Amino acid sequence: MKKYIKLSVLLLSIVLVFVIYSALKKNKEKFIYIPLGDSIAQGMDSNFVVGYGYPDYIKDYLDDNNRLSFYTKQYAKSGYETKDVKNDIENNKVVEVDGKKIYLKEILRESDLVTLTIGANDFIHIINFTDIEGSLNMETAKKKADEIATRIEELIILIKKYAKKQIIVTGYFNPYPSNQEYKEAFDELVKYFNNLIEEVCEEQEVNYVDIFDLISNEKALPNAGNIHPSKYGYELIAKEIIKNIE
Repeated sequence: MKKYIKLSVLLLSIVLVFVIYSALKKNKEKFIYIPLGDSIAQGMDSNFVVGYGYPDYIKDYLDDNNRLSFYTKQYAKSGYETKDVKNDIENNKVVEVDGKKIYLKEILRESDLVTLTIGANDFIHIINFTDIEGSLNMETAKKKADEIATRIEELIILIKKYAKKQIIVTGYFNPYPSNQEYKEAFDELVKYFNNLIEEVCEEQEVNYVDIFDLISNEKALPNAGNIHPSKYGYELIAKEIIKNIE
């Protein structure tokens, strides 16, 4: 009987040690999180003010769970196209955080999580979104989308050269969901583009997050003359991304 008691105590001790070890290990798994991309990644809101974007909500989630080691969204910038993010990496862009210089290549190498939202500005420079049906041939637009998707794939390959852990790429949403005149055309084009991005992500073995349906109402996208989400919209995007964080 004593042998069984001793064995039970031993097994219980082993289990407790494992539980404590697992908890300590989890606490040590702190993230260096770097968002890359355009104004959506930067957090420009529906009033054209850079504020609390989806990366900030992700940062809060990691911080609240004692899993944040370092964060800056200074590498995301309004107006950025794929070529701009590519140039920043190749030129090893430096930003200053708390008086310390942070070089992009080095912080990507150390990163545990990188998010990327890019491609909308590539489109803006080739498509007149205010007159999509009147001036745009959908077949031509989809060919342009193919070209942009190729640029995004090249960019992801470059990011993967440095960032060896998790990379999450978002798709896009209809920037004018309340415009019924152009809604069908916008929906078709954005969904086509998103499918391309998703295929690229599958090919490159990075995570893809679809946000098309999230930003589809006036609460998430309140300004009909502004393609940027509200804080509520950004929070929805963050929650969807958080589901994919490993």
